[in-house]
Amino acid sequence: MSEKKAFLKQVTDPIKSKEAKKIVALELDQHLEAAVRNMLKSGISREEAERQAVKRMGDPVKLGIKMGKLHRPKIDWSLLSLVLLLYLVGFLPLLITHHEFPFSLSKKSVDVLLGIVIVLTLMMFDYRKLMKTYWPMLSIAGIILVLFFHLGFSSRVVNGVQFAHFGTLLANSLIVIPFLFIGWAGFLHRYVNRTLLIFGVFLLSIAIYIPISPLPNVIVYVVMVLVMYLWSIRNQSKKLVGSIIATLFTVVTGFLLIFWQNLYMRDRLMGFFLPEQTVSTYGYYYLQFNKYLYEAGWFGQFSQMEKFDMAEMYTDMVFVTLTYSFGWVFAVVMVLFLAAVMVRICWISNKTPDSFGQLLIVGAAALYTVPFVYNIGMVLGLVPIAGFSLPFISYGAVPIVINSIMIGLVLSVYRRKNLIVSIN
Repeated sequence: MSEKKAFLKQVTDPIKSKEAKKIVALELDQHLEAAVRNMLKSGISREEAERQAVKRMGDPVKLGIKMGKLHRPKIDWSLLSLVLLLYLVGFLPLLITHHEFPFSLSKKSVDVLLGIVIVLTLMMFDYRKLMKTYWPMLSIAGIILVLFFHLGFSSRVVNGVQFAHFGTLLANSLIVIPFLFIGWAGFLHRYVNRTLLIFGVFLLSIAIYIPISPLPNVIVYVVMVLVMYLWSIRNQSKKLVGSIIATLFTVVTGFLLIFWQNLYMRDRLMGFFLPEQTVSTYGYYYLQFNKYLYEAGWFGQFSQMEKFDMAEMYTDMVFVTLTYSFGWVFAVVMVLFLAAVMVRICWISNKTPDSFGQLLIVGAAALYTVPFVYNIGMVLGLVPIAGFSLPFISYGAVPIVINSIMIGLVLSVYRRKNLIVSIN
């Protein structure tokens, strides 16, 4: 064994993490090779050059301990604790109100347990292995959409929205978001400068996704892709400005057209602007929101919960349920915790040196922020009613799975932020 290899073994022996061992060995090998190349120019033998280079590195055991601390995998306990707390808050609506199947504590417990398992599993998984899976991920999403939704295999329409059976799980087109999320992160990482290719793939995906998707799903998908794309070109000022202008125009125009041309959406829009005049339709919901939120007071009406009766009280309107029961003090604290998750995700993106990891985090931030902000705005009467659930708190298996995948990958990126080394 050469002196350099023996030195690297001594350095890495105290390091427990296998990933950290590889990174430390690679990083030190680069430094030693650079030093050896410089010494070879003076005419000494390679063996002597390696000996001198190793000697200059100092005590291998002390160096190993220092490098192990520097490169050890880390867990973001702040983000993990916030998510676990929000999972627990999601049980409250079922505990304080009368619930029947399918709104049951047992099903909620299974969903939350599944979410926690997904988060912890993906946190331990090396996200970098997904970097080159963009075509398979995008293809899987396309196959599911065409086979189950366009061709109608094992699907049915519920309240005007198409759902498909995946075993015991009934889900709409939101089920493919994790595949699209991972696929677009890898795709933009690989083809960031291929504007026409990106635009073509995006149009194709939209053509497949829009006809079988409710508006909230389309909004989430479009915003996710656009935010990831804008992030990927953030250093190209001219392209960035043009893309932002085009994005704002497209999103606002498309949003208004979809709402106005669809009779169902138009009723929602009219209920938003004229709640008193549309009390027999969607205006009734806004009046209910105002009534219950006003009556909640600072500390809630827990003793009056038998009088509380509102549609979607466990799902999209869960914020009203919790506010009416526990009051505005609880509601403000809950929103602060939800916002803290968003802030923490954004903070992690600034601590991540890997561009693929950054795209995953930015995409996750978009997937989390859109439903969170819209749901709160919706129940406060600031935006029209749409099917956005409150992350981690609203009832439903699919949103929990999607949010868990997103958080698990964010934690995976954070865990390996000190395991990135540039190879010269």
